Amino acid sequence: MDVTPADVTAADVTATVFVVDDDPELCESVDWLLGSIGISPRICHSADDFLAQYSGDTPACIVLDVRMPTMSGPRLQEKLNEFAPHVAIIFVSAHGDIRMSVSTLQAGAMDFLEKPYDPQRLLDAVQAGMEKAVERFRTHAQKRWVESKVALLTPREREILALVVEGLPSQNIARRLDMSVKTVDVHRARIKSKTDADSISTLVRDILRFDVEVPTNP
Repeated sequence: MDVTPADVTAADVTATVFVVDDDPELCESVDWLLGSIGISPRICHSADDFLAQYSGDTPACIVLDVRMPTMSGPRLQEKLNEFAPHVAIIFVSAHGDIRMSVSTLQAGAMDFLEKPYDPQRLLDAVQAGMEKAVERFRTHAQKRWVESKVALLTPREREILALVVEGLPSQNIARRLDMSVKTVDVHRARIKSKTDADSISTLVRDILRFDVEVPTNP
């Protein structure tokens, strides 16, 4: 996902709604219901069909059936958590139980609705899911942006940056790494330049805000 901060903070970023269910009647029903409030969902009759259409580079709210042939809803959720953890998932199931609903919610799903679903509750869930999907997408994309900047640094620069994130001043870093304070400051200047940061403090703020790991291994 090669985006810039301007891309992900744009006001016109919206979420696509997907309905992933092997039941044609359910898909038709949800399609009609969402269409009644101006939402045009993309219908997928299997997890594989969905994966063929979605790469994770846009916000998405997914109305997802639990039990489907080949790949179940929870299994698709596992895959999405690997490459698109920002999606908002609303599970629907005629066979749901407390254990299943708890496990999917703990894995990041927004809601778990039993079939036959209450139409208004589904509409409310999808609208909330679209908003959450955009919010999660922006956060995820901004984190990826910071990670891409940190990846430009040399191992020594990352080592120094990691110590700055810990809160150490240049004098302490110099003693820790057995180098002069002047050398540390030169590295700090290069870190700022390479990452296009306004300052080292703003870079550290973003690293902490988005929970970005600063790898120190070569």
